Amino acid sequence: MKYLLLLSLSMAILFSQGCANDPPKIYPPAPVTPEYSAKLDWAKLRTPVGVDKYSWLVPATSKSTVYIAERNGLISGFKLDGGSSVWQQQTPYRFSAGPTLFNDVLYLGTNKAELIAFDANSGEILWHQQLSSEILVPPQLSTDRIIVRSNDGRVIGLRVKDGKVVWSYDRNVPALSLRGNSTPLIYGESVIAGFANGRLISLSLLDGKTNWETTVSLPKGRTELERMVDIDGPLFEKDGIIYVSAFNGKTAAVNASTGSIFWTRDIASHLGAVADDNNVYLTDVKGQVWALDKNSGSTLWMQNKLEERTNTRPLVHDNKLVIGDALGEIYWLSLTDGRLLGHLPHDKASKLSGATYYVDEIDTDSYFIPRREETAVIFEPKPVNNRLVITYQNGVVASILAAN
Repeated sequence: MKYLLLLSLSMAILFSQGCANDPPKIYPPAPVTPEYSAKLDWAKLRTPVGVDKYSWLVPATSKSTVYIAERNGLISGFKLDGGSSVWQQQTPYRFSAGPTLFNDVLYLGTNKAELIAFDANSGEILWHQQLSSEILVPPQLSTDRIIVRSNDGRVIGLRVKDGKVVWSYDRNVPALSLRGNSTPLIYGESVIAGFANGRLISLSLLDGKTNWETTVSLPKGRTELERMVDIDGPLFEKDGIIYVSAFNGKTAAVNASTGSIFWTRDIASHLGAVADDNNVYLTDVKGQVWALDKNSGSTLWMQNKLEERTNTRPLVHDNKLVIGDALGEIYWLSLTDGRLLGHLPHDKASKLSGATYYVDEIDTDSYFIPRREETAVIFEPKPVNNRLVITYQNGVVASILAAN
């Protein structure tokens, strides 16, 4: 029952379109005065059943290859230049997070709490480690440690060469929380992780001992839903400062070495924030895009033309801000004032790939009515040199080249 509640809650938050008794809101693409254009390089249909949005199966990239894992156990490598197939390997696993590429090895988590290492050149299994609970975010790696978040609240440190568990940090999970975890951040010799109780914790990369702990957001409100303060989005570090946001809570700038909080803002987001040399950018729970001063947290601009579209976390790329939305539209925004500079509609990628409508294996008509969200951009755009790799809900992976 709790599992279904978490799925339903995630659906309501991620797409803000109501339940089966409510007609879905269909928003047309936001109006754009074209100042920037990008080229759709290629688009491939990775699987005809679509991408499970409750799993973090975001593509991994090298300088020449994009690696993709499917929920059904298929791993594929495609050339970044042109999208042709390099290799495919069908495995018996049910992947739920990854792949993470590190030193020509792909690391993937499964819904049965397995962490598996594969040779990135062939797909051959190198080793397999059984953990305590489903893995919902991609593993993070340093020279000799793999850091994994499991769905039971644990942060686990494993040895890179063979996957042996070196340490485990356990944290109680609230009775009600978003389905998912914040991706851990490796900073120097420490691991920093956000939790569903609104707390941020730094652990020793070597042995998992606690360095510091701080509260980003405190629960408030009358209902359990109102009191959810999950830190669910990835943490972002810039110049020794961590930028973090919480659902129903705050956005904060935190000293990565000490845990002291420089500033907070009452801007809630389950997606996380990013930063460049001057500003912090985030998409709030309403779909509004914010730019904040990095030093003070004060508002520089706010763009509300993408409101109610439940956009991805922003990406700073090619001196612009890039965002995907729940209808599959890609937008480019000005870093200076947030104006919409350009737009790539979802149908270009879908038509090029040959994708059609699909029924999600988790969301059936027993719980949700069909909506246009099958075209949603489900992960923030992934930058590789002068291109972006985009993942759509209907199983399409596309490559977009920056304009000359």
